[in-house]
Amino acid sequence: MGSIPITRSNLFNAPGMSDHSSIPLVVDLDGTLLRTDLMWESLARLLRRNPLAIFQIVFWWARGRAWLKQKLAARIQIDPATLPFNEKFLAWLRTEKAYGRKLILATASDLKMAQPVAAHVGLFEEVLASDGHTNLRSENKLRLLTEKFGVRGFDYAGNSAADFAVWRGAHAAIVVNASRRVRREAANCAPVGATFCENFSAVAVAKSFCTELFWRSGYLIAIGAGLLLAAAFPKCSVAGFAWVAPALMLLAARGKTGLDAFRAGYVAGLAFWLASLYWLLLMPATGFPILGWLALAAYVALYFGAWVWQLSTFNFQLSTWSGRVRWTLTGAAAWVALEFLRGWLFGGFPWSLLGVSQYKLIPLVQIASATGVYGVSFLVVWLSLALYSAGEMIFRNPAKRHVWQAEIVLPLVTVLLLFVGGIFRIEMDSRPTAGISERPALLRVTLIQPSVPQTLIWSPSEDERRFGELLAVSRSAMTNQPDLLVWPESAVPMFDGVYDVISQFAQSNHVAIIFNGDDAEFRPDTTNYFNAAFLVGRDGRCAGVYHKQKLVIFGEYVPLARWLPFLKYLTPIQGGWTPGDHPAVFTGGNFTAAPLICFEDVFPGTARTAAASAPDLLVNLSNDGWFGESAEQWQHLANAVFRAVENGRPLVRCSNNGVTGWLDAHGRLQEMLRDPGGSEYAAGALTVKIPLRPGGDMPAPTFYQRHGDWFAWSCVAIALIAFAAHHQPSRAGKINEPN
Repeated sequence: MGSIPITRSNLFNAPGMSDHSSIPLVVDLDGTLLRTDLMWESLARLLRRNPLAIFQIVFWWARGRAWLKQKLAARIQIDPATLPFNEKFLAWLRTEKAYGRKLILATASDLKMAQPVAAHVGLFEEVLASDGHTNLRSENKLRLLTEKFGVRGFDYAGNSAADFAVWRGAHAAIVVNASRRVRREAANCAPVGATFCENFSAVAVAKSFCTELFWRSGYLIAIGAGLLLAAAFPKCSVAGFAWVAPALMLLAARGKTGLDAFRAGYVAGLAFWLASLYWLLLMPATGFPILGWLALAAYVALYFGAWVWQLSTFNFQLSTWSGRVRWTLTGAAAWVALEFLRGWLFGGFPWSLLGVSQYKLIPLVQIASATGVYGVSFLVVWLSLALYSAGEMIFRNPAKRHVWQAEIVLPLVTVLLLFVGGIFRIEMDSRPTAGISERPALLRVTLIQPSVPQTLIWSPSEDERRFGELLAVSRSAMTNQPDLLVWPESAVPMFDGVYDVISQFAQSNHVAIIFNGDDAEFRPDTTNYFNAAFLVGRDGRCAGVYHKQKLVIFGEYVPLARWLPFLKYLTPIQGGWTPGDHPAVFTGGNFTAAPLICFEDVFPGTARTAAASAPDLLVNLSNDGWFGESAEQWQHLANAVFRAVENGRPLVRCSNNGVTGWLDAHGRLQEMLRDPGGSEYAAGALTVKIPLRPGGDMPAPTFYQRHGDWFAWSCVAIALIAFAAHHQPSRAGKINEPN
């Protein structure tokens, strides 16, 4: 406040004004007595404690601000000592009180918010506030004050345009923390007494709100980490971002444990999933897309929160190098364990596992042939945690120039060795192999991408027309003399005689056809419907049927529909499919193929089971037309890369609107369908030539194919052991305290 004494004469009385001790002084709270707003402070604290409370807040706000404030007051208690008071104005109020002035606190904040502040200040004889029904602001506040004190029977201290109405009925206006415009307009409402507008900031409340919600909570860094991680996946595909995002998540939780650490990780996960799954909003259905987008993101973000929380419980001796190494390794194992759990729980959603972000680094991802994609995730997190540890060491030991090097040497050398080893493996597998085969060296496969909008797929009136177009494109592609013709999921509409037409087409063109359609199984007690793949041989006969095993929740079945029938209104589907219970291998004369439908090529275990009988290739039939022309098609492809590497088999992808093409056994995209304009979403046909191994020299199954998810299970065991050993609430160490 400086050295100038605060007196009534030099701070209140304007020239010509008399003493006003007998006139009550009514004081506004938000923005006047405080340099912030209690409603926004409460909102920030509630969202900091529970980000999902945003849905409650929207509902409360819809019922009015008074209701919102009452609900906030019931949930959030703010310590008045932590609030930013307008100290110069508060000192003047103490002077007025000493002269016997009656002081009244009148605020639009809820009564339960205002009373603790009034008690803390100790100057006010009465508190008037919002009560859950009436928002005590502007005209409402003037009406109440006029009833109590009469017209112009009170002085009023305020700060904003909302106070103009009150000043018009006041004896004098005391202007606090206000802009020039407010001061000018206040003078038109009532004689202006003292003013306290030094250091006015128009963004003070917003700054306080953002500081509380985003900075002190760590949410700002967490959101940045989530968005950075989203940019590591298609379409941005900046793989390097994935190597720093986990470290930033921990930075967001720096100094936090328990629920605070969980929340920081959860917000990072929420930002990641909302950004990377934006394409769910493109589904041609009303209401369901946004509901599914929010619900799915809210669910899978839990795994990010659990990881940050779990690392906050590990109380390794982080003051030693060996302790920090164990911490980084255990943290990487915990990440893999949670990814593995996500791929299994509630049917599984292994979309965009962290390792998938590295799908373009072909030499590095060869480790997936031994560990599955989880090995790549482990490497990324391990190095990211080492970078975090290195940053901590630099921060704590700024005088030691090379202190960071010891922190990253192990993971960095490991990554480099595996990268070089991947190059060597690809080179060795590319060398010619001795052997003689009676089969042709190349398998000619024609892939049809019809690019049919999802709304037309749902339109029975369009069935015959679009099927005719599919046949016309396929007939034109027969000049390439393919051995196999592949149609994507949902390309074949269901109407009488469709299978006869397909059989005649295969027979007349002497080509095997793999396509998707519905299949039914009739039993005495029920009828099961399957999303199926069929193989029609060159002779026109059905040579194989596969029933999809991994169904899309709310897309192909409604969980608990028998007990909770209202759930059917949350999805655009009208019925439900039955999951298949075993893989299939299609034999087409000169080839064998294992079919996968839709997002089954996202599941490592499902693809491994399909490839167990050593087929020549994996074939995925997919309909990504649900999601327009978006990043979804490329994210799907990125996931599929690892199924080829894990099983050492080429993978053919035939999709409704991209990405259609084939991956070799090392996960390299060899060819893809694009129109002359370069779009991968357009309709067309692509004929590819896939090398087949000589019949007597089939490649040995990969380590992953033989042993499955041994690496992921090992990480689960490590994480559980570490959690059990270190989960001691009274002694839990913080994630950021290496000395």
